[in-house]
Amino acid sequence: MSFADEVRTVLLDLVDVLETHGIQYLTMGGVAVPIWGIPRATYDVDVTLSADDEGFERFLRLVKENGFEVDEPFEKGFRDVLAGMQKIRMIRQESAFSRRVRARIDGREMWVLGPADLILHKLVAARPKNLADVQSVLAIQGLSDGDYLRSWARRLGVEERLRIALAEARLS
Repeated sequence: MSFADEVRTVLLDLVDVLETHGIQYLTMGGVAVPIWGIPRATYDVDVTLSADDEGFERFLRLVKENGFEVDEPFEKGFRDVLAGMQKIRMIRQESAFSRRVRARIDGREMWVLGPADLILHKLVAARPKNLADVQSVLAIQGLSDGDYLRSWARRLGVEERLRIALAEARLS
């Protein structure tokens, strides 16, 4: 099995656990990019949950019961941060959750972050591959939801990054 196949298997198995147990989620990151932009390789599965502390503990228990490994520091409450975003985190993003979309990945329907929210998350992370993903999504989707993007970019402190991305995509 190739690494890409392993990533897909993990994604599909995780979505099965989440949906079977009614846990609100959305997939994002490199998994969502091919839905809205140009496909690229990804080496991890990014999922955001809508869960309080109790719900998150339930999630950890369920994934362990279903064959996933959870690193001990994360079980004990450690949260790794990348560009201000916790890599494992409990979050309630009502705006993003209300705009999530049901999409098909490898023949399986799942909840996916919408294109504007994917752009915003990528602008916050701002690594070179994230900014390339922004250009990919803009190239395919254009500037739909421009007012929403600009409003949230201001709130998130990435207004200048959005301005640059739109200029590079010739959408400003």
